[in-house]
Amino acid sequence: MLMKLWPLLIFAVVQACTQPLSAQQPLTPSESLRVEQVVYDVVRHNDRVTAMRYMEKAANAKAKSAGAWDDPMLMVGVANLPTSFDFKMDPMTMKMLGLSQNIPYAGQKGLQEKAARAEAAMATQDRQEMELELATAAKLAFYDLYVSRRGVDLLMKQIEVMQDVVASVKSRVATSQTNPEEASASQADLWRLQTQLMPAAHEVESAQYNLNTLRGLPTDKPVPAPQTPTFTGLPDNAEALVVAAREHYPPLTKLTEQANSYAFSAAAARRMLWPMLSLSGNYNFRTSTDMQKRDNMVGFQATISLPIFSRRQQREMGRSMDLMKQSVVAEQVQLAREIETKVRSLYLDALHLNENLLMYRERIIPADEDAYRNAFSGYTNNRTTLATLLDYALTSFRDRLTANQIEYELARTLAEIERYTT
Repeated sequence: MLMKLWPLLIFAVVQACTQPLSAQQPLTPSESLRVEQVVYDVVRHNDRVTAMRYMEKAANAKAKSAGAWDDPMLMVGVANLPTSFDFKMDPMTMKMLGLSQNIPYAGQKGLQEKAARAEAAMATQDRQEMELELATAAKLAFYDLYVSRRGVDLLMKQIEVMQDVVASVKSRVATSQTNPEEASASQADLWRLQTQLMPAAHEVESAQYNLNTLRGLPTDKPVPAPQTPTFTGLPDNAEALVVAAREHYPPLTKLTEQANSYAFSAAAARRMLWPMLSLSGNYNFRTSTDMQKRDNMVGFQATISLPIFSRRQQREMGRSMDLMKQSVVAEQVQLAREIETKVRSLYLDALHLNENLLMYRERIIPADEDAYRNAFSGYTNNRTTLATLLDYALTSFRDRLTANQIEYELARTLAEIERYTT
């Protein structure tokens, strides 16, 4: 009696590990665990994403000040003061108050700001890449839990099938229609199936632990039953996926922004070859005497630098930035080729897996069920041997497991495609 009950006990443990403790009724779709919720939890609670967000904010703050002008210079002093420090002795003695400002008329400040904004965009792409990696990991962890639970369900159904077979064999033995050896053989097959329940339950627990770790929850926290995932249909060809990958894949976009940053930096370095302009003005206060009133005086000045000695340095700096841009562009072209190859390969894999899954669901498994039912009826009516019946039962079970594995591989493949194209 105990041997009949312990598979049910194991199944109850699996259900308890993957359902809320307070659940008294079957889970509704709103209560079951959705893959979108898992992705949201993983991205929200992961500290690496938080670190990337801080880096993104720091880069944006830096970009805002990159194009700021130089601060004006305030000048305070005295001109033409005699050594006696008598401000009234010389009529040209003046107290001076002046202001000077560098004018970046060449536009290098604006180019430096554009380069900094491109660097900030690179930080944004780094954050998005991290979020995509975590979202993919979350989806895979969700699929691991779903498939492992599905495997336990299939195993329990197969145990029920084998229990029917054992009951049928024992009834035939009781009526002397078959040998007792057949009852022992069928019972052994049933026990072999039951020994697979414990490893299957361990797989469910391991998948649950991994999922909770990614979500930032206690490892042993019960998990609601995962909702059956739905997959978007594949396009007629891989071109749309390739275009989406080129537009959205963060590492590619990051290289584009990096190339733009180098281009703006090179242009800014060349603008530094232009003469620099500085404007200044001053107001001079003169001290009047009892005999003579002295007017105050003003002065204006424009200073133009001559980039003679720094010219070579700025030219080589611009050339260096151009070479770095060419390096990034070459890397981007190569990465685009590799991504296109990867996306096309994933598309073909998904296409073939989807076709195989439909074949198993719509043809192979229904045929297995018909074959098993006919074999069971034939064995009951003494037209089919026990070996044939067991073979049909095992084949049906194996095909269901194969379909479950194909569905799992299809889910993983689609998750990889979404990583490149969203």
